[in-house]
Amino acid sequence: MRYLNLTLAFCALSLTHCTSLSLEECSSSDWYTLGLADGNRGATATRLNQYQKDCNEFNLKVDACQWQQGYQQGLINYCLPENGYRVGLEGESYYGVCSDNQFVERYNQGHQQYLVNKRLAEIADRLHTIDSEISSINTKLNNLTDKADLLRQKNILLNEKNHLLDEKARLRQGNIEFKFRF
Repeated sequence: MRYLNLTLAFCALSLTHCTSLSLEECSSSDWYTLGLADGNRGATATRLNQYQKDCNEFNLKVDACQWQQGYQQGLINYCLPENGYRVGLEGESYYGVCSDNQFVERYNQGHQQYLVNKRLAEIADRLHTIDSEISSINTKLNNLTDKADLLRQKNILLNEKNHLLDEKARLRQGNIEFKFRF
């Protein structure tokens, strides 16, 4: 039953990161499970303050002790070094909740790879656009007598394409070094 509550709380919270708690949520929440879900996501401890503020509007109290216990357990799960890499690789934000330097190192490694992957995707998109524009220009060139302006545009695009292909090759070699400090 506890796992079902955890799953439901995690699903609900992942969909409503920034929303307030309702009267029903304040009165029926399993505060341990809610804290566990927050810790598992790497949320800051200030989340508890928001819950207290939300529930205070209904004159209801948050079981801060239960939330704190769940939150600490969740942080144990979240702060594992291998999770740090996953969090960074997915491009998620890190809010400084882990005291383990290995988590931060692995997060930085994952985040570096995320940035490389993101840039590779941007390059692939731009290369596709350039190829489409070149194809369009080639079609126009076949139909026009005044080709000078179109040839100039084509050369500009070809130069940009070559630079992007070079950058793409360098990124795949992994010789680029990013540094992040928290």
